[in-house]
Amino acid sequence: MTFEPLASDFYGYENLLTDQEREALTRLRDYLAAEVKPIVNEHWENATFPHEIVKGLADRGVYSFAWEETKPFENSAVFRGFVALELARVDASVATLVGVQNGLAMGAISVTGSAEQRAEWLPKMARGEVVGAFGLTEPQSGSDSAQGLRTIATRDGDEWVLNGSKRWIGNATFSDITVIWAKDAADGR
Repeated sequence: MTFEPLASDFYGYENLLTDQEREALTRLRDYLAAEVKPIVNEHWENATFPHEIVKGLADRGVYSFAWEETKPFENSAVFRGFVALELARVDASVATLVGVQNGLAMGAISVTGSAEQRAEWLPKMARGEVVGAFGLTEPQSGSDSAQGLRTIATRDGDEWVLNGSKRWIGNATFSDITVIWAKDAADGR
């Protein structure tokens, strides 16, 4: 397995990667070239998503690198940036799947979830057993939550009742878990 630098890396950022990061990036590049690139255009033309790649991406660690509970080895933000770059080089929709799964859904659980929620969801999502979606954008304010979330959550016993609208929820058509941002009706938080 030989690491091939990108011709477009004019500043030599790949030189900042560790040997382990280069090996992981090479495995990902090989997988994307062999298993993803040959099928994505047909899926695009048919308005379908290649669900079979979710597990293959998980097997290469793409959902797990950033989180203490799931990262297979210590890695840098530069490395994680190159992972995103490799995904986008092959297909923007695949990069979006990973960005929503890893960055938005898992990121929200990692930052705002309880220890129990982190322990339950992050490993399952890292293994590709559960696909996450993320609902922040609203019709009136887009993703600018500083304008004020209009979606309200009201506690009803052990459950929450949501009242509001969301748009552009990445992965929503096939997600297993969806993180929805809303304001608590009781305290406005």
